[in-house]
Amino acid sequence: MPIKPVDIVLSNGVEVILRPAGPEDEPRFEHIVANMSEESRYLRFFSGVKVIPKPIIHALADADGHRHIAWAAALKNEPGQPFIAAAHAIRTTNELEEAELAMGVLDAYHAQGLSRMLIACVALCCHAEGIITLEAETLPENRKANSLFKALGGHVIRPMPPTTMWQFHVGELISVLRAMESPRGLREVFRINGAEDEGSVDAS
Repeated sequence: MPIKPVDIVLSNGVEVILRPAGPEDEPRFEHIVANMSEESRYLRFFSGVKVIPKPIIHALADADGHRHIAWAAALKNEPGQPFIAAAHAIRTTNELEEAELAMGVLDAYHAQGLSRMLIACVALCCHAEGIITLEAETLPENRKANSLFKALGGHVIRPMPPTTMWQFHVGELISVLRAMESPRGLREVFRINGAEDEGSVDAS
């Protein structure tokens, strides 16, 4: 499946590009982490540290499209096109049919549907790369993520405490996202990168 960048206009009028991310984007990952609020950084990394260690930043950018799939939302009209959101699916080995789903969105761009759009991009790539199951870990106080994962058909396989573990079947996840009416950008994601999979995703 060809993976192409997707131009999106958010509901607040901001133009962004959804695109695969990789090692050359390490400064952009550093930017997004540095510009998260302390609360968002804690909810994303389960840590209250104000500065995320360099090895973690390096790991976020260490994406090859197979073992580690990463997509980001970049500001189209800003110098350097900085990242404002990113989503990842990371396997522990190249052959594994399971991967860990993780993501983060800068506070100023919450409630714009970026999470759903980026998860759709990642899920389509997972389907193409043979990843069948995604798991995601959340803190109980992360109500937005927990509500989103429930809406996306996630199954709780380990309840809190200290964290909740969610599981998604990639085929089912794609079907749920494809059926959603909003955000508008989802339609563009599937038009650009998901049309050939329509009706062919096995959710069994």
